[in-house]
Amino acid sequence: MNFKTLSTPDVTRLAALPLDHEWENVIADGFLAASDEEHPRLWNALDPVNIHGLSDVVVASVERCVARLSAHVNTDDAMLRLQSAWAATVDQRYSHLSQANPTPPAQGDVWTRPEWFLRAMLHYLHFFLERGRTVKVRQLAVTALLTAEHLCGRDVDFDRWLKDLLQTKTRTSPRRSDEVDSKSKDDSLATAAELTAPDRADRLAGLDPATNPYLTAASALAAQGSGGSLDPSTTSTPSTP
Repeated sequence: MNFKTLSTPDVTRLAALPLDHEWENVIADGFLAASDEEHPRLWNALDPVNIHGLSDVVVASVERCVARLSAHVNTDDAMLRLQSAWAATVDQRYSHLSQANPTPPAQGDVWTRPEWFLRAMLHYLHFFLERGRTVKVRQLAVTALLTAEHLCGRDVDFDRWLKDLLQTKTRTSPRRSDEVDSKSKDDSLATAAELTAPDRADRLAGLDPATNPYLTAASALAAQGSGGSLDPSTTSTPSTP
């Protein structure tokens, strides 16, 4: 199971960073509640992006953080959840992360709590995607980027990565014209143009519900009318998964 947006040198460099970040509940709570008044540039950068681009921002940010923590804590479950989250960006039905909220570690465990926080973000991302809650996903994208800056900001490539990510998603996933207020919903599937970096095939590569408990089984997919397959080679369009 591989990272979708990181090369091997990226992972090696991030994992080599020392485990010297602070982590307390107040830090996580601040990321979750970050407002446009506190972080206007970040909110302004994400405002033109639709729910699919915002979802990619969340998953790519979590992926970078998981790579950063991978040499210090067990990230096996996080990797399974990442694989399921990327699949959900193609079709929410491929995943059932919304039903699998991870159990938090002990309050005083400052080293594993950030990794749990990342897994919890993927749970909530899928929950909001299923409901088409663009505003909630945008808030989660702010949370994910602030978390990535906190954990990975010392990486020499961080600024370039952030700039490229925001520029790419603004270009490929522009805000929908019908997103007019906080009650607007978008339950559409991502288009081919929106499924870039990584592309659709990469997001669905190697999926096997038998080895990943966060993927929807083929029988359940068939019952939902989605063809019963997670193999990208068996499908031609996002609307026929």
